[in-house]
Amino acid sequence: MNIIRSNTFDQYEIDENIIAIGSFDGIHKGHKKILNKTLTLAEKNNLKSGVLTFEPHPQEVVADEDNHYYITSLAQKRKILNEMGFDYNFEMNFTKDIAQTPFDDFVKKIIVDNLNTKHIVVGTDFTMGYKGDGNIDELIKLGKKYGFDVTAVEPLKIGDHKISSSVIRDLIMGGRLKELKEHLDRNFILEGEVVKGYGRGKKLGIPTANIKPATKYILPPDGVYAVYVYLNEDKYKGVANFGHKPTFDDDDFTIEVHLPDFQGDIYGEFVEIELIEYLRGEQEFDDVDELIETIKQDILYIKEVL
Repeated sequence: MNIIRSNTFDQYEIDENIIAIGSFDGIHKGHKKILNKTLTLAEKNNLKSGVLTFEPHPQEVVADEDNHYYITSLAQKRKILNEMGFDYNFEMNFTKDIAQTPFDDFVKKIIVDNLNTKHIVVGTDFTMGYKGDGNIDELIKLGKKYGFDVTAVEPLKIGDHKISSSVIRDLIMGGRLKELKEHLDRNFILEGEVVKGYGRGKKLGIPTANIKPATKYILPPDGVYAVYVYLNEDKYKGVANFGHKPTFDDDDFTIEVHLPDFQGDIYGEFVEIELIEYLRGEQEFDDVDELIETIKQDILYIKEVL
């Protein structure tokens, strides 16, 4: 997959293509319906397949939302799109200037002239452009004006609600992992770098890897989780703690993972943490021995269920 990151894409020679447009944070089942349609139409019409997405998320720029949190990191999004088989991933550096560009101008200058796009695939609820002046009807009109086709894909629903990134964020914050998997078509995975912590786990005989998340993830409730941890090509069973370690009166939020079957130093390594099951909430123990015994029980449990 050819990853092209730019504000305008005017310096590249790009093959005629069909693109899906969206932020695609999470690349959930609803997103995949649009993306798979794009791939199918590209093959049918002998066009290159592409995705036009935006970094950072437009909401973070338009609304000055420093508290906008993500379901997937940029690296995770790239990995999924590559595995799906896209030829191009057009990553637009989203700015306030771009946010204020009239929809017609954006479509003509960026999508038609610079990206060389001949067909666009979006959801039927598509909105875009300055003050939201772009929608599916306007896009179809511009397609007739500038000579590209438009395919609108109906949203995917579970029950009476459509699958969306906002729904998935609520499921993550609520710790509803089974429902989350049904919406994502996979378990929630976050990635990060292993960094130095306080070293308490090692002193207790239960060493932990302290994880610095790769992006501003939306996070599940504080507590202890059964997880799989992916390090390079290897997969390990683990116990992860999200929270503030009340037994030690810590104020800082941390993500720590214990890998019972791993020996060695992984500082500086990047890992992926796949959340499988919520075990228990964070507890404040009367003494360290009680904490150690509880963690040992957690380890025995995850060895059975994972």
